[in-house]
Amino acid sequence: MFGSPLDRLFQRRALSLVLVAAVFVSGCASVEGDDIGSPIFNGTTPEGDIVNPPITTLPIPEVDAIRVPFDHFSVQAAVDAAQPGDLILIDPGVYSEEVVVDVADIVIRGRDRNTVFIDGLHSATTGIRVQSDGVAIENMTVRNYLGDAVTVDASTRGVPIDGFRALHLTTSNTGRHGIALNNVRNAEISQVWVSGHGNTGVRIENCADCATTVETTLAEFSSQGFVISGAERGATLVRSTSRNNRVGVLVEDGLRQTVGAIVGGSVILNNGFANSPSADPATDHAFGVGVHVSGSFGTQVIANRIAGNTRVGVLIGTNRFGEDAVAVETVVERNEIADHPEGTIVTTREWSVTQHGSIPYENGPVPPGIEGLPNADVDLPIPAGPVSAVDVAGLVVPAA
Repeated sequence: MFGSPLDRLFQRRALSLVLVAAVFVSGCASVEGDDIGSPIFNGTTPEGDIVNPPITTLPIPEVDAIRVPFDHFSVQAAVDAAQPGDLILIDPGVYSEEVVVDVADIVIRGRDRNTVFIDGLHSATTGIRVQSDGVAIENMTVRNYLGDAVTVDASTRGVPIDGFRALHLTTSNTGRHGIALNNVRNAEISQVWVSGHGNTGVRIENCADCATTVETTLAEFSSQGFVISGAERGATLVRSTSRNNRVGVLVEDGLRQTVGAIVGGSVILNNGFANSPSADPATDHAFGVGVHVSGSFGTQVIANRIAGNTRVGVLIGTNRFGEDAVAVETVVERNEIADHPEGTIVTTREWSVTQHGSIPYENGPVPPGIEGLPNADVDLPIPAGPVSAVDVAGLVVPAA
């Protein structure tokens, strides 16, 4: 990228106008300002037909950005062309892609959360795979993948990924996870809706000094709403909702022991919902549990509203590998816990798995439209960076 931000803005606007003019003359597409058009914008349809650039009612954005599909026809092509600090701005449409992000400090943003879809069509494996530091995914929907909607995974690089943000993001109907973080620190997940996942809505695992916060996020109709697994320090779930999953929240040991996890100020409601997908029948050991603290050290369950789960409000037990290690120094305080037939707070060393019915992940409810990023066409890109610690003392029980 060269020149001042203003120069780059004019260059990009000029390029967009040239493209629009060219396709208008050729008769292959239409001008910005018309209705939303063709359903798949990855270059070709599954039948091999070339797809026209989109038609959109949205005005030319004010912010300087690499635009999809006006500058690059696919999201992946835009990522490949990006440099650190760039914003990739995606127009409405259904993009049938598997996007790999290996450029640091970029922001990938949809112009409309409810009409920008990264869609696996139930045939692709992973929607967006992040392998670099400082990446932000904002204001779009990622759906219909055999594996994860979004995965942030440091396994191919040997050191943790430092910095990730998911903001105003919707994920739905995947075979595994909605958002999965593996060996990531300084991650922020906020204003997110995850639904209909065969394993976990949001999963944090295998991190030391995690400094990761999930906040104001809704998880529903999945095998497990939220999972913190093998997180040594700094994994926090606050002011969020887990409802109508098979399991509400699971805090467990993984590749390392989980230490100091926080579940606070959240609503954990009506879990034990069999009309939900389940990719792993073994997870049904905690079916109907609101919060399962499983073999960790120093987990805090504070100021939550936990109600109507079909078995137990809070279950404190051994880790899922069957080791004789009951959770140590678990703090459960200032919660409102009610309406659980097997008990409010239960401690056990016993493991039993009773199988329950499930549905294919494809059949899960589709989330409705939800408010997106207010100024997607205006806000400058801010790469993901350090995440502030949560004030645990300031957490309050959510209203009924």
